[in-house]
Amino acid sequence: LVPARVKAFLKLQARLALQEAVDHYSERLGRPYGRLTLRDTTSRWGSCSTQGNLNFSWRLIMAPPEVLRYVAAHEVAHLEQMNHSAAFWALVERLFPGHQAQRDWLKHHGEDLHRYQF
Repeated sequence: LVPARVKAFLKLQARLALQEAVDHYSERLGRPYGRLTLRDTTSRWGSCSTQGNLNFSWRLIMAPPEVLRYVAAHEVAHLEQMNHSAAFWALVERLFPGHQAQRDWLKHHGEDLHRYQF
């Protein structure tokens, strides 16, 4: 019962934090998005569909807040650039200056977020 409550609390916190971040970056970009969905993905921290729907791992709430915001900015950038071209990365940098530190954090510590089983 306790693990289920902890997981529900973390998912709620993730939704609130991601909604705020996505709204912020979407507004800065001037592009609306569709749905915001949370999943428990193991291979991706986020994704953006061609319909503009954004999906995120709820486990991002256990990462430092700036890492969560970087992933939100990254996925919002896909609303304009559905690739990982130089133009895409320039857009990510415009939305979230200095993003490389957060990207590096995920590469080095991201798998640790999956150690917790609920």
